[in-house]
Amino acid sequence: MMKMDGEIRVKTDGLYGRLYNDLKNSVAGDFHEVFFACACIGYKRQQRKSLGKHRDERFWSKTITPREWSCYYAMVLADCDMDFAVVQDDKKVIMKIEEYANAGMAILIEERLHDYLLSSTEEPQLDPTVSKELPKDFLHFLFEQEESNKADRDP
Repeated sequence: MMKMDGEIRVKTDGLYGRLYNDLKNSVAGDFHEVFFACACIGYKRQQRKSLGKHRDERFWSKTITPREWSCYYAMVLADCDMDFAVVQDDKKVIMKIEEYANAGMAILIEERLHDYLLSSTEEPQLDPTVSKELPKDFLHFLFEQEESNKADRDP
């Protein structure tokens, strides 16, 4: 049974700590929403990236919505040929989703956020002087992902 354990600390790569904060304040209402978008991007591209040595405990799993949990379970089940035993341990589910989210953040930076980042920092950080259009651009990027998904399915 999938229980949507609310006592798990969801981690992100420490390199992206500042960027998660910036995105939470500009394009989303909470960390789990930014994480979800990144996980979906990583999953869509079938890319996972393990977290670096410096992991940040970003948020509690109790903030993950039931709809987000359902998507996470579906992603993991699809990866594991519908082996329901795999989704019995929510910590393992989250660990796999953390890797998708980490890859998704890297994709997001490379394909969309690079023009919105300060170039003088080692850790990715939004440049507030150019970020006015970011919420619209972020949403547009997510829609592009869905549109490419439809194009992949249509004969």
